[in-house]
Amino acid sequence: MSSEKSKKKSFISDLRSEGKINENFVNIVSNLTLEELIAIKLEDSANMTNGKLYNFPIWYSMPYICRDACFKFVYGVCDTKSDMASVLGIPYTNFIEIYRKYNREE
Repeated sequence: MSSEKSKKKSFISDLRSEGKINENFVNIVSNLTLEELIAIKLEDSANMTNGKLYNFPIWYSMPYICRDACFKFVYGVCDTKSDMASVLGIPYTNFIEIYRKYNREE
């Protein structure tokens, strides 16, 4: 998997190359808490729907959204699946199931 690491880029690098973010944005985000970022994203989504997010189960969806974000993070920064499991603080066998679920085999 070491040769795979040379092909991988961080999630931030991917967003920069897509032109979605720049260094200034990263600096601003680093001064915010995760809770503040989520609240900003929810408020922005509500503004796009005239303040209403009815019938969207925010409370029940949040754990999945957070887990997806955590997976994207470890996938970009870790060299091995074992490292990914360690960073997430879960047993390797559980991580393999999650890894397959996210279909990240390359």
